[in-house]
Amino acid sequence: MTHTRLVLNFPGFEKTPVGHQLDRIRHGAEKTAALWDYRNRRIDIEDRPAESCAVSRWQSEGDGWTVETRLVQFDWHDIIETYENAPHPRAFFANFPKFLAFFADGTVARYFRHAKRYFGFTIFPLLLIGAFFAVALALTLGVAGLAGSGSIAAWLVALPVALAATLLLCKWPGERFYLLLTVNDWGFARDMVNRSNPLIEERYRRFARVLAREISGGRHDDIVVAGHSFGAVWAVAALALALQENPALLAGRKAVFLALGSSLLKIAFAPGAQFMRDWTARIAAEPGVFWHEIQTKDDLIAFYKADPFAALGIAPLRAGLKIERIRFRDSMDKSRYRAMRKSFYRTHRQYILYQDKRVAHDYLNRLFGPAAQRQG
Repeated sequence: MTHTRLVLNFPGFEKTPVGHQLDRIRHGAEKTAALWDYRNRRIDIEDRPAESCAVSRWQSEGDGWTVETRLVQFDWHDIIETYENAPHPRAFFANFPKFLAFFADGTVARYFRHAKRYFGFTIFPLLLIGAFFAVALALTLGVAGLAGSGSIAAWLVALPVALAATLLLCKWPGERFYLLLTVNDWGFARDMVNRSNPLIEERYRRFARVLAREISGGRHDDIVVAGHSFGAVWAVAALALALQENPALLAGRKAVFLALGSSLLKIAFAPGAQFMRDWTARIAAEPGVFWHEIQTKDDLIAFYKADPFAALGIAPLRAGLKIERIRFRDSMDKSRYRAMRKSFYRTHRQYILYQDKRVAHDYLNRLFGPAAQRQG
């Protein structure tokens, strides 16, 4: 029996080139195949920079079955680099006010109402910067012998020096806590809400064209639209725009929308992001889609226990929906789990990495294994 699968895969916010992303998938797929007692190999890979993607073919074989997977890995690391590669403190001055805008427009209050753990992640940069400033100010006053001085002159000297020192602390040790990465991530998010970055706008349309062509150009047994973290936002945009252009795109087909640690609500909760709520509603109205959301309490950078459609007031649903809550400790060796938990960014990435134990939510097994994808 030969089973064919089309995977349209949208990665999260990391400036890893698409080829390296596919190599990481290959490494994980080999471990996953060994865990599940089958063989997996990547047949070929074609980089398509003009379409911001790479297309690869894979084959998995087990006892009496074969799965051929066509994996389209979408690529937006070049956009991320425009945020990540700008020098400090220029990038900080550009993106920190955009981060604060999420507080000013009430978006962060919505995070608090629907996902208090994500609210904690949101205020983390403020708390860390505040701690850096307190340390810098105390050291400045102490070194200058101004501690306890209430004179205006003392503060006029101490404050600029403390602010400059705070910027240095944001670089180091701030980078060890992913502070600048987090601030840049929020800057990107604000540009996405405001639709102020033409690179993002053009990439929406490009991804939608590729997705539509891939779906309409073949008859696969399974279609999986997968998005990790910010990738889920790109996936919503691409699929919704493709459906707007061709409402019959999924006629006679069914697709699983696999959202892993989704950042959709990060954008869609913003008052100015009505377009994202509309796109999400378009997918919710599509009977050919089954939305499968994977969430974990381990992950601070996702909306644990939040139903994205209920939170956005989208009803009724014609698409199928399953929200599955997992724990990584149930799928990982203890030592690897403990190492992962030392970093909330490593934890956030674990959705798309290999697992050490057989579990139903295994992402790589969903991409390459024999089980048919659940359909609505």
